[in-house]
Amino acid sequence: MTIVIAVYNEKQTILQAIEEVKSINVAQQIIVIDNCSTDGTREILEQLNDNSVEIVFQPKNYGYGESVIKGFDLASGDYVFVQYSDLEYDSRCIFEMIKLVEDEDLDVVFGSRILNQKNRSIFSLIWERHYYLATIIATSLINAWYKRDFTDVIGIKLYKTKSIKEIYPISNRGMGFDFEVVSKLSKRGYKIKEVPVKYNARKASQGKKIKASHSFNALLAMLKVKFFD
Repeated sequence: MTIVIAVYNEKQTILQAIEEVKSINVAQQIIVIDNCSTDGTREILEQLNDNSVEIVFQPKNYGYGESVIKGFDLASGDYVFVQYSDLEYDSRCIFEMIKLVEDEDLDVVFGSRILNQKNRSIFSLIWERHYYLATIIATSLINAWYKRDFTDVIGIKLYKTKSIKEIYPISNRGMGFDFEVVSKLSKRGYKIKEVPVKYNARKASQGKKIKASHSFNALLAMLKVKFFD
């Protein structure tokens, strides 16, 4: 098992994120990819004296997708779990994801923020958390185009390493990365299931990086796969 932590400007949480994935004690390999942080995160990682963690410093900000792909390229485990460095997701969800991927020989497991809320209306979800609108739109398009039944295609993910490398090349190296990957996996018929995950969203005032403008890039990535892949 390889755990990849992609980080950019998370000096307040990066050490805790590393300790959390170490504490669950399932990874033979932990890789941290720093995407040329400028807030002090890089300096914190440079001072980290821990042989159990591989750290890669990108020479410039290539984008979130580039960091994750770098992690995939370096992964030696049979599975790759991509953890966010901002602590929005509870890393302990990996136990259920590992069990499911192994028991059912899956290619990918999605961690869904919405799976346990299927009895709620779409409108109530969006009213409570406005950022779910992009999630619901993207998930609905994937379901309609590829005859899937997902609830959340944007959350945390566990991949079979062999399967994720089969869909190379991945052209979107920015915030549209996840949407291209999910689209390719779905279109090509890979075996995917979901598990519910705990999610504590940060507010914009706390440094949340996802912006409304990213929705356009996500849609372009999905359309590119739908019509040209």
